[in-house]
Amino acid sequence: MDIKNPVNKTDHDVQIMKASPEAYEKAAQAIRAGKIVVMPTLTIYVLVCDAFNAAALQRLREIRHSPADKPITIVMDKSKIPEYAVIDARQQQIIDIFSPSPVSMYVQKKAKTPLDAATASSDAIVVYFQDSPIRDLYECCGTILAISSSNTKALLAAKTIEESIAYFGKDVDLYIDGGPAKGDNASPHIDIRTCPVESRREATHFPFKKIKAILNEHGLE
Repeated sequence: MDIKNPVNKTDHDVQIMKASPEAYEKAAQAIRAGKIVVMPTLTIYVLVCDAFNAAALQRLREIRHSPADKPITIVMDKSKIPEYAVIDARQQQIIDIFSPSPVSMYVQKKAKTPLDAATASSDAIVVYFQDSPIRDLYECCGTILAISSSNTKALLAAKTIEESIAYFGKDVDLYIDGGPAKGDNASPHIDIRTCPVESRREATHFPFKKIKAILNEHGLE
């Protein structure tokens, strides 16, 4: 697949841009218009859309073959979290430690928020903020993002742009090619509502024992 040009059409008739500030701005424009973008994190490729756009969220779930009530991970910086979640002092300390980081955190959703379409029936928001191209896109976008791994049900998350295109083809409006993702799986998930913190999803590149050790260094659990 020829990806030397900043923008090109492939045989699949999909739009690809090499990762760059211009690509992130183009992706931000697409997301603000309700479109779906694929781009890399540090470990895998992900689907991205506007977390407040119910139609875009529905489309994201549909192309992944996900249930309509499946919660979707939210990308927002830590200053935004108290607008949508109930956070105590201990939880804020944990957020300060792991934002940004590869760790996704479960926080308690407020009773009614504009993120309800993304969180669906869940009483939690899964918050993710990684120092990666996702952060660059977030800063370009000016809106909170919803992300989900670039794969369909029962298939492995894409590690390359080619794998993502093989999964979704023209169902995705723009693909950002950042080269092969360097991780071996998706981000770890921890539930910071509980004390001690509980693991919701393990990740070999950032194991739960490492998370616990970091918390212990700060006198937290």
